[in-house]
Amino acid sequence: MNLRHVDAFRTIMLRGSMTAAAQELRTSQPSISRLIAELETEIDLRLFERKAGRLRPTPDGLAFYREVERSFTGLENLASAARDIRAFGTGRLRIAAMPVMALGFIPRCIRRFKERFPRAIISLQMGNDGTVTRWMSSSYCDIGFVANVIDIPQVEHQPLYVVPGVCALPPSHRLASREAVHARDLDGEAFISLSLEDGARARVDRVFEDAGIRRQMTLETPFSAAICALVEQGLGLGLVNPIAADDYRHTEIVFRPFRPQVMFHGHAMFPSRNREDPLVAGFLSVVREELAGYQPKPAEDRRPRGMAR
Repeated sequence: MNLRHVDAFRTIMLRGSMTAAAQELRTSQPSISRLIAELETEIDLRLFERKAGRLRPTPDGLAFYREVERSFTGLENLASAARDIRAFGTGRLRIAAMPVMALGFIPRCIRRFKERFPRAIISLQMGNDGTVTRWMSSSYCDIGFVANVIDIPQVEHQPLYVVPGVCALPPSHRLASREAVHARDLDGEAFISLSLEDGARARVDRVFEDAGIRRQMTLETPFSAAICALVEQGLGLGLVNPIAADDYRHTEIVFRPFRPQVMFHGHAMFPSRNREDPLVAGFLSVVREELAGYQPKPAEDRRPRGMAR
């Protein structure tokens, strides 16, 4: 079995007859018939039958066609990649990120990156840490951004940031006028928490347990961005990653430093073979530059960029 046999079979399935397939492939109908006969002999399957003078695929033929289409989809993806490289020179960069980075931060990085690599084609996918890690392990993406790292073969990871969380408050909240919010201030408050699967959840809970503070745990979500959206609806307050807070600076939510500090972590992941890829290295450089605005400052004002005063 070779590509000519498979191409003849696929073209018949797409065009509906040997005659139409012959025209498509610029050959004769007897030549197409011979190729199909050779293919059926090679794979020991009957692919077509004639009913009422028309050629119809058998059940085996339909099953074989599904497998052929999967293979051709892969080939078409390779052809598309080659076209991209010819047309744009630098190819495609596939990015996967957790929501706290994908919703606002990564798009800002992409804008800066495109200034340096204007002809690059970029794909952005969003998922939780587990999904991004699976995409990286299957080489579905070239670079990924997660909070919690799981070691997997052939995938490297680098720390990106460790930043203090901020307290998100509804605009009319009694604590909105404070310069900073302390754990003791939240005794009895309706609290919107991160889900248990988020690594920051344990760090947040430990602060309140150590202080003997009881919160009203009314809602939980795995995403800082969702906490901000719930706070905006007046459903409570919560501690969030300042990167997510920055995406909500246009709203009336009030963000205040929280004491004691609870740190949020971020990491970059990429296949080992992509270590020297100029697109991966270039994008990671842009991300680090953009993150510089979120790092804690030694001065007295430690508010992350975009925080309300």
